[in-house]
Amino acid sequence: MTKNSFQPRRNLAHEIAVQLRRDIISGTFKPGEALAEPMLAERFGVSRAPVREAMIELERAGLVQFETTGRTRVRTLEEKDITEIVEARIALEAMGARLAAIRWTAEDTRWIEKSIMSQEKAATGVKFSQLDIAMHEYIMQCSGNERLVTLWQFVRWQFEMALTYIHSLQQKMAPDLRSFSVMGHRNVLKPLANRQPETAAKVMAQHIKDSIEWYTPEISEPPPTAKATRSGKRPIPAK
Repeated sequence: MTKNSFQPRRNLAHEIAVQLRRDIISGTFKPGEALAEPMLAERFGVSRAPVREAMIELERAGLVQFETTGRTRVRTLEEKDITEIVEARIALEAMGARLAAIRWTAEDTRWIEKSIMSQEKAATGVKFSQLDIAMHEYIMQCSGNERLVTLWQFVRWQFEMALTYIHSLQQKMAPDLRSFSVMGHRNVLKPLANRQPETAAKVMAQHIKDSIEWYTPEISEPPPTAKATRSGKRPIPAK
């Protein structure tokens, strides 16, 4: 290594935040669960300072919340939170689909088709959720609008956390929920592959709007494929 070689400085706080985010989204840490800084510092072999910085990053992402007592807990998403996240997704992803359709290629179609096949074969709800979100992210990236993607990323982690938790609560309905989602993804792909911007935007908005029934059952009528299996229970109960 020469004198002028530059070694990037590790950002411990961000590395810790990435791992904790993974643990929260996967359900390792449950909604409402306390996150003790001393224990986390010991786990990562660091002082409490980078752990605290990581908590601040996660709080900004909407994954944890600070209490007046000084404790930090994994955020519990209420029905209002889910509704707002879905409404934000409708606005952002409809625009993303519109722009993506203009730039869409045969390679993009093949990527989505492969993703849908993987979704159908996913062994767990967590894996399905990851594939689901990854597909939506791919479409957003295809929009070519970096600022739009940045705005979407702000709600992405909250929604992924909620989606994974919902799958864990609704295990008996998981096959039906998965079929509903996959059908919606196939419907979204059609106007994208045909490069129909306005239709792509409308279908994407409708797909996300329909999905809200799985999270907040009182808001709208159940999607046609789900009426027979909905339990009517709220998926995000307070712990």
